[in-house]
Amino acid sequence: MGRQGESSPFSAEFLLTALHQLGRRELTFTQLVAMHYVAERGETTIGEVAAAIGRSRAATSRLVDDLVRAGLVAREKASDDGRVRRVRLTRIARDFLAGLQKGHREAGHAGARRAG
Repeated sequence: MGRQGESSPFSAEFLLTALHQLGRRELTFTQLVAMHYVAERGETTIGEVAAAIGRSRAATSRLVDDLVRAGLVAREKASDDGRVRRVRLTRIARDFLAGLQKGHREAGHAGARRAG
């Protein structure tokens, strides 16, 4: 939300639904941001995710461990350097993010219809 008089790009209904979905999956907002970053890149490293979300590599590694246990990301050795671990979303995570995006689009269309 912005300054007084500015509207949010997200409706209250969408935000509540998104928060509910995060709670159902027991995800934190930071995990969601990390998943979104990985989704934008297709595949990335822990260091790149850490830099993007402003966390240490160690904290980000723990965050990714939690996402791996939840079945939302996969961590694999890079083919060109076995010391590097690449991170990518699983189908479950892609479906989850797609559902959130669909909800956002639908909420936006509903808001436009109400405003129009």
